[in-house]
Amino acid sequence: MAKEEAAKNRAFRRKCMFAGIFLAACLLLVLLQKVKEEKEKKRLTFSLAGEEEASKEDVSRELLEEEKESVLEEPKVREVEKETLGIDVSRFQEEIDWAQVAEAGIDFAMVRIGCRGLVSGAMVEDDRAAYNLREASENGIYVGAYFFSTAVNEEEVREEAQWVCSFLEDYVITYPVVYNCEGFQEETSRQYGMTSKERTALAQIFLDEIEAAGYTGMFYGAKGELQDSLCWDTEALEARYRIWVAQYLEETYPERSGPEYEGACDMWQYTDQARVPGIRTVVDQNVAYFGFEEEAVP
Repeated sequence: MAKEEAAKNRAFRRKCMFAGIFLAACLLLVLLQKVKEEKEKKRLTFSLAGEEEASKEDVSRELLEEEKESVLEEPKVREVEKETLGIDVSRFQEEIDWAQVAEAGIDFAMVRIGCRGLVSGAMVEDDRAAYNLREASENGIYVGAYFFSTAVNEEEVREEAQWVCSFLEDYVITYPVVYNCEGFQEETSRQYGMTSKERTALAQIFLDEIEAAGYTGMFYGAKGELQDSLCWDTEALEARYRIWVAQYLEETYPERSGPEYEGACDMWQYTDQARVPGIRTVVDQNVAYFGFEEEAVP
């Protein structure tokens, strides 16, 4: 009897053990299923979030493109014969409050976008160029641009012109794009010793590239350098491009209508000591003998 009882007890314990293993296996399967479901839920959540984020990025990208197009698609303008008041600026004018400048009655701004060093020959972007072009335009001021060149050969001047055209692609440029070349009579200048014919040829290459890109080319020079072709082939330049003359006189604009210059003059830089609201420093001031008006929408 004792042996039979013992055998029954062992059989019962085995049954209990198998039952426990079975229950444990069931619980494990249930836990594994829950883990799987949680992972799938998270994966789906991340996937939906990713799709939503991607959708947001697509919308943002579209908005940016629309904004860029709206900036570039400024209302069409036509050139008219009238006097307009402007300034020319660079990084030396520091940070400009263009809203105040506009309120002061400034019609246009000629913005320096870069230069090539007089000695080093390195090309450098004006670190205020993008800000000045953007902010002036956003405040209703028409903009033009100029580049300070010290090119000594055709390769360099073409590099300058191509760089200028590439830089201006993202902006609406209404006033001319200008070739500015000064300081060549100083012995430290890399252009020292070049003839007026050589310099003029480089200016023409630059401005031809500018006009081929759809901009209006303009040449900047001091009255003394241009008069009687002292430093440039002035007749050749006047025959092909607009001329911006610098001359500071005791009697100036608007009391005087123009410089003491006998040649063609499309723009007169009449002072380098102007004070304009919104600009902390003195600034060059100009009068242009042309302007722009928005064309009427049919």
